[in-house]
Amino acid sequence: MKKMKSVPLNEELYNYILERFVPEDSLLNELISETEALNIPLIQISPEQGKFLTLICKLCNAKNALEIGTLTGFSGIHIARGLKENGKLVTVEIEQKHGDTAKKYFEKAGLKDKTEVVISPALDYMKILAEENKSFDFIFIDANKTNYPDYLEMAIKLSHPGTAITMDNMIKNGRVIEDAGDDEDLRFIQLTNDILSKDDRIETLLVPIGDGITLSVVK
Repeated sequence: MKKMKSVPLNEELYNYILERFVPEDSLLNELISETEALNIPLIQISPEQGKFLTLICKLCNAKNALEIGTLTGFSGIHIARGLKENGKLVTVEIEQKHGDTAKKYFEKAGLKDKTEVVISPALDYMKILAEENKSFDFIFIDANKTNYPDYLEMAIKLSHPGTAITMDNMIKNGRVIEDAGDDEDLRFIQLTNDILSKDDRIETLLVPIGDGITLSVVK
């Protein structure tokens, strides 16, 4: 394939984008501060990724959304803000402290009625959802990387034609092109990217914002 022009994103350009298209949000800033105070790792998505998720939800007119990996609710707030007025986000988290913090900030954001936090191993809960024949319009995955291939397979089972599936950390700090060696997380991210690029049930693009986010549309 012939290479086309691509402009590297330096700090100045990045700040230009944030200043114009991702306005400061005092509630989200408060959430990040509390996350740090609770000694919870600051591994939430980037602000522009959050805006991206909101827009994708709006573009696909999403009503029902599923999130795998809540952390403290940063990404969940962005997703819920993009849902239809009567929409619902089910977000699955294994750590009780993380989930409790997310619930607190969902309520502060006025999203209590649009969100449900489930404390459970994600794959176990996804299997329950599949047994109940649940289907979602939008799915975001940002959890244990070694389970990414399994999360993806379950996400497709929980989808319908037109469902948008997004996955975070798909560039892995720029290391995705390196030899994974003993890095299990990197190896499974590389494997998942290979699956995403070849699976004929979905159409996918890896978008280089934040730590890389894939957007797949179910056929």
